[in-house]
Amino acid sequence: MLSLAETFLLNNRVNLMLLEAMTDEQLAHIPFPRARSIADQFAHLHNVRIMWLEVTAKDRAKGLKKIEKGRATKAELRKALEASAEELAAVIGESMEAGKMRGYKRGPLAFSGYILAHEGHHRGEIIVHMKHGKMPLHRDLTYAIWEWDKL
Repeated sequence: MLSLAETFLLNNRVNLMLLEAMTDEQLAHIPFPRARSIADQFAHLHNVRIMWLEVTAKDRAKGLKKIEKGRATKAELRKALEASAEELAAVIGESMEAGKMRGYKRGPLAFSGYILAHEGHHRGEIIVHMKHGKMPLHRDLTYAIWEWDKL
């Protein structure tokens, strides 16, 4: 059985799978005025993780840098998402062992539900924006991201 920390890392593999499937054109797509580009949606996931690391385990956020809007390549996004996922998974694991989570009074289980919902929300947004932008993702991918038993 996977731990909660391992489940968060599995969630990140889904994010990376989606990222890897995207072309540069898709990553640059801005679905409507004043919206984030698709690349910036991925950067947002990383930046929110850093925000939570600064609250829950400041020392784990030290080596990570936020990504400025419009500034990341696919390779940079991948590297950033991998690094922030590892650090946040470690915090989740440590918090589960401790039975509490600094900076999140409802504890690590509720926090994990929150962060998984947040990331799933943005994955859904990305997929919908691609469809509405007439740049749909391959059907195999949109099914594969739900096959967590195979990842």
